[in-house]
Amino acid sequence: MLNNQTITGKEADNVLQTAINAIDKSDFETAQIKLQEAAKAYASMHLPQGVSICLSWAALCGYLLKTDDFDTTLHTIAEANFLAEKTQFRDAIETNKFVNGLICYYENNYYEAKAILIKLKEQAQNAFVKEKSSIMLKKIEDQTKGGVDFIEQKFGMDANSTLLSLLKIGRLVSAETDIDSLLETTAKETAKALNADRCTVFLLDKTKNELWSKVATGMGSQEIRFSAQKGLAGHVAMTGDTINITDAYNDERFNKDIDSKTGYVTKTILCMPIRNIKHEIIGVFQVLNKNNGVFTSEDEDILIALGSSAGIALENTRLFNHQQQMLDDQKRLFASFIDTLAASIDARDKITAGHSSRVRMYSDLICDILNLSYEEKEVIMHAATLHDIGKIGVRDSVLQKEGKLTDEEYSHIQQHAFITHEILGRIYLSGKYSSVADIAASHHEKYDGNGYFKKLKGDDIPLGGRILAVADVFDAITSKRHYRDKMPIKDAIAIIEKGAGAHFDPKIVEAFLSIPCDKMVDVFLTEYDSTLQEYDRNILDEYTMKNLYTMLCSDEPLNDEQTHFIELFNTYYTNKSMGN
Repeated sequence: MLNNQTITGKEADNVLQTAINAIDKSDFETAQIKLQEAAKAYASMHLPQGVSICLSWAALCGYLLKTDDFDTTLHTIAEANFLAEKTQFRDAIETNKFVNGLICYYENNYYEAKAILIKLKEQAQNAFVKEKSSIMLKKIEDQTKGGVDFIEQKFGMDANSTLLSLLKIGRLVSAETDIDSLLETTAKETAKALNADRCTVFLLDKTKNELWSKVATGMGSQEIRFSAQKGLAGHVAMTGDTINITDAYNDERFNKDIDSKTGYVTKTILCMPIRNIKHEIIGVFQVLNKNNGVFTSEDEDILIALGSSAGIALENTRLFNHQQQMLDDQKRLFASFIDTLAASIDARDKITAGHSSRVRMYSDLICDILNLSYEEKEVIMHAATLHDIGKIGVRDSVLQKEGKLTDEEYSHIQQHAFITHEILGRIYLSGKYSSVADIAASHHEKYDGNGYFKKLKGDDIPLGGRILAVADVFDAITSKRHYRDKMPIKDAIAIIEKGAGAHFDPKIVEAFLSIPCDKMVDVFLTEYDSTLQEYDRNILDEYTMKNLYTMLCSDEPLNDEQTHFIELFNTYYTNKSMGN
């Protein structure tokens, strides 16, 4: 249940696993005791990621056992989240989000719970969290539907019951975030409630002054749009009037052209505005052909009741989608801002242009081997792109010097890590992005504590910084510089492998050496705007960087296949015979 990530405290890991097993069996008393024991063990070993997981689960146990009030629960979750974000430990982050989703569920905040759990179901790397998120989503669906089913059974309601339709639409207020599904279900349940042949729910697009909806067709569904100044629905949207037509073909307001095109025969129409909580018109109900009669004043009252629930649901969903769009726009703006900053470094020194981009790509490959989540990778990728932004403050005479640096010059260039932290620290980065500055500025820290600029040691170095350290050094020694050519690949890999435990985190080195060789060649070729031939990829992807290094160091003769592999790799690595 701790997935493939371990916290490196073996005995504490086992105790934590026992606690999680107890939680899974709803034995929260046992879980609480074991979580306290595991948390103390992790704290004594300076493993904040383990403490974070324990705190998250402890918050849930305290809440369910009622030993903690709601405010205490939220405080504990916040503490756990702080530690999880600080360590960037995937299991800790996902556990914290999952527990947060559970608390929302138990507080009957189904809308928020569903939003959290859907994301975990789609993106979580922790198998336990992913599975339980899926189960909880089904439970939320059954729970919210359960109120409807209970009343249906208790009072013997049939599928077309008006009250049942009211309840189903009301349930959507907290359970649905997809606008298309909401429109479809609302229309279907409204038609049932009014015993009508069909219903269309139109939304008012104020920016374009149009009404739009999803309508069923023989091929599924399609979006229709028309001016809010036209038709019965447009009249209702503009005036707020309710229109009840008992004989469509004898009413001059009805447009017969639509029926002539579709073959449908409209007899009766009930058209009414949908309002939000501020009483603003946000859409229109258009209900057609009452079965066995005409629409009555009672039908109008029912539609008003349906509109109250539907208006809230539609407004919530539209706001949710708008918020997601704003978030996507912010991400794109942030990404372009980061690329612009990185380009300013490339402009300083053409020979090192592309370094930040390649460090990002190497870091991405390492993250994939470590099976980090999308969110963790995204933060690390931004930090990788910006890791050398502090070189803006380094003199050109030092940055572009050919040959060995003096002690004074080396001390000067070391300041770029501090400057990176200062620059990024002045940029407002909220939420998960708040760690970008610390990660970017820690790429010269060493695992044994002898790096710079903060001289952090071991796991005190952010995970992203430990990843960047390997990626940065490897690209530096495998790229051409003012004073030297790129290092032979055997020597370059040796530097990374021998640096494990001193310069680098051994786990990161192990992950780096596990990268398939074709993926590494893809990064090499970005420098030459070239691509790997598919038949060559089929050969290279059979071997990892560890395999390559083992062959290069072997005293035993290599077979033809191994020899060809090494020659092929070196051809791409040195860019020979490729039209360079």
